[in-house]
This record gives sequence, C-alpha cells and structure tokens, in this order.
Amino acid sequence: MAAQTKSHESMSSRWAEFRLIPRIESDPWTVSFAQTTLGKAAMLAAFGGGILVMMRDPLAWLALMLGLTLITFMPARRRLILAVAPILLVVLQTFWKPLLLGLNLAVIALGIFLYWCTMRWPKSRFGQRPVAFLLGGFSALILLACAAAPQSLPYSILWDLVGLMASYIWFIAYAVSDRNSQPARDLTLELASFHPVWGFTNTPFPKGAAYLRRIEAQNPEQLAIVQLKGLKLLAWTILLAVFQFFWFRFFHGYLHIPTSTEALTLSVHGTPVAWHLRWESLILAFFELILSISIMGHRIIAGCRMAGFNALRNTYRPLSSTTIAEFFNRFYYYFKELLVDLFFYPVFLRYWKGHRRLRLAFATFAAAFFGNAFYHFTRDWQMIRDHGIWVAIQDFRAYLCYCAILAAGLCVSQLRKRGPMPTGFVRGRLVPAMGVCLFYCLLNVFDSGVQGYPLISHFRYLASLFFIHF
Repeated sequence: MAAQTKSHESMSSRWAEFRLIPRIESDPWTVSFAQTTLGKAAMLAAFGGGILVMMRDPLAWLALMLGLTLITFMPARRRLILAVAPILLVVLQTFWKPLLLGLNLAVIALGIFLYWCTMRWPKSRFGQRPVAFLLGGFSALILLACAAAPQSLPYSILWDLVGLMASYIWFIAYAVSDRNSQPARDLTLELASFHPVWGFTNTPFPKGAAYLRRIEAQNPEQLAIVQLKGLKLLAWTILLAVFQFFWFRFFHGYLHIPTSTEALTLSVHGTPVAWHLRWESLILAFFELILSISIMGHRIIAGCRMAGFNALRNTYRPLSSTTIAEFFNRFYYYFKELLVDLFFYPVFLRYWKGHRRLRLAFATFAAAFFGNAFYHFTRDWQMIRDHGIWVAIQDFRAYLCYCAILAAGLCVSQLRKRGPMPTGFVRGRLVPAMGVCLFYCLLNVFDSGVQGYPLISHFRYLASLFFIHF
C-alpha cells in the first residue's frame, strides 16, 4: 500500500514538473553554452528563423535581427544600439517621403524635449502633471486637424502628425511620467523606448525606459538566461499560432460557426441567427481574443528578452483568474499597467483621500473608463478624420458602454467583501473562474469590432442570448 502511494505521489510530481517546452534556462550546461560564440550564433539563428514566420515586414525583421546580433556580441553597447537602430529604421522606411520623415523625427525630438523639461523643471505645472498636459495637447491637435479645410496642405500635415502622435503618445507619456525615478545618465533608453526595435503596438511593451533599466541583464550569465527565456517564449508563440490556425479552420471553416462580429451584423440586419450559434460565436470570440493577444504579446516580449531585458509576459494564465480584476491584470498586462500608471495612480494619489472606497472607485473609473476610452478613441483617429469628431463619438457609444461596464465590474471586484476562500478545486477555483469568463464573454458584445451600430442593437443582441426580445 505504501509503495502504491509513493508511486502515485511520484507520478503526480512528474506531471507537476512536466513542461511542453523544457526549462532550458535552468540547465547549467545550456546557460554556459549560450555564453560562447557558437551558442550565441545558434540562438540568433533559431530566433531569426522562428520570428521570420511571425513578421510580414522583411525590413523590420532585418532591423530586428541586426540589432539583436549586435547586442548579443556587444552587450556593453546595448543601449546605444537600441537607440540608433529604430531611428535608422524610421529613416529607411520614410526617406522617400521627406515630409513624413521630418514629422517622425520632429515627434521623437518633441518627446525628448518634454522629457528634458520634466527633469529640468520638476516643480513647474508641467513638471507636476506632464501626462495631463501631453494628452490635453494631443486632444487640441486632433481638434485643430478637424477644423482644417479638407484636402488642403495643412489638413494633410495635421492628420499625418495626429497619426504619428497616436503611435508615440503613450511612449512619450511614460517618459515624462518617469520624473520621480532616478534620472538616466544619457537618453539612449528613452530613445529606444519610443520606437522599440523588438516591436510594439500603441501600447508600450514593456512600459517605459525606467522599467527597462530595472530589468536589464547586468552580466553575460544573466543575458544568456534571459535570451534563452526569449527563445522559449518564441517557441511557445509559434505553437499558439499553429493552434490558432487549426482552431479557425475547424470552428469557422469546417463547422461554419460565424464569428461574433458576423453574428451581430446578421442580427442587426434582420437575418436570424440560431440561439446556439450566437452563444457559440460569443464563447469562441472570447478564446480567440485571448489567443490573438497572447501571440501578439509573446512575440514582442520574446524579442525584448533577446535584447537582454527580462520582461514579464503580457498574457499569463488568464483563464485561472477567479476575479474580474485578476483577469484584467493577467489578460493584457501592459495595457493594464498603462492605465494604472498614467490614470489610476495620479487620480488615486490626488483625490478623495479621506474616503477609501470612493477614492478607489473614482480612480478605477478614471483608468478603466476614461483612460480606456481615450486610448481607443485616439488610436482610431482615422475614424475621426473620415467622419468628423461628432459622428466618431456617436459610433463609439458601444465601446463607451463597454468601458463603463468594465469599470463597474472592476470596482465591484475590488470593493466587495470576501469571506473565507472555499476549499476544493470546484468551489474554490473552477466556479469563480467560469463566472469571470462569462462576464467577459458577455462584455464582448459591446466590443465586437463593429463601429456604427446603435447602442440599442447591442443590448438587443445581449438580451436575445437569454430569450428576451424587444
């Protein structure tokens, strides 16, 4: 009996330690090999071959691999390489468009100038609230572009500038908000973080230069370990991408289940969609969104790790979340950090200091509602340009509702009093996790990717899931 118990324990231990991708960064021989010239070349070749299937722009791939190669063999020049490489890439991509190149360089120069101003005058009004001034100035630029005469030269210049600012605004916001951190000896990491060579979205990955300084590899062994972790993460990304391909082929190609956007569009236009198909499309959309965000984030963070920065994953086990707030943190970590750092904390540390619960709720709405809505509204600046700001706001009503419900859910998740955690996997983990997934599934009705439908159409679609029709 004792032998059988030991056998079960041994099997459980082996399953607990099982990894689909081995922990190569924990193996001393592999870490030592990764510090040799041959090992570095092997890692770069493996990463370059893997990332090639994930990137569509050959020039961006070449710039990434050139930068990573120089960093790997000259780690002492890492910061300088990361600062110069993205500027060279911008020049190469836009040198045949002098106006666009000039605007690109002007926006980068503006970011550096604003960073210098916060360091030089930290007690000034701008130094105390640099993000508020930055976002206010960006909003004024959008209004000025809306007021310009269509098809005129000022119109083209202003909207090009709006587009560039939209892609740089949050990187600059992180730079100017780092005024309380230890000032850098040079501006290389600030330049590197404005246009990271490892890739980016409008959301900075991973945060700003102050964060990069904290997670930078400090010696050859640390660099080897971090690069091996980046190689592992890329392998995991490729597996997820292959899984995603077959997922879409099976559910939407073979079973012909409509996407959530298609189901909503059909319903709005009066074409009946079976009740079970509406639920299936909504549930599939939830998992597909997690897959897409995971693949996108893992690819970027893998490149960041190869550059020598031990950044956290953007998405990490979101389905294990037992609260709405925990899922928000695990699903899109760096977007959550952007909202927390640039909206939540500035409001939380300034207003309603005598009312703890009101203070937390107000700061949560400032981040999850206002910050979230401002980010996505300005990200889709083409919609403002093409339809005008008032029509764009009307088309944005569904997402405003999404932000309001999300903020309310986060408030409840953070403020409600919890009793003792139920024991057992089902009551303690499975049931709460399923409740969280259901909340986000239903919330996605208001974030279907379709702009322009009346808000009532989204509520009707949501109600129809529960056999309520009006």
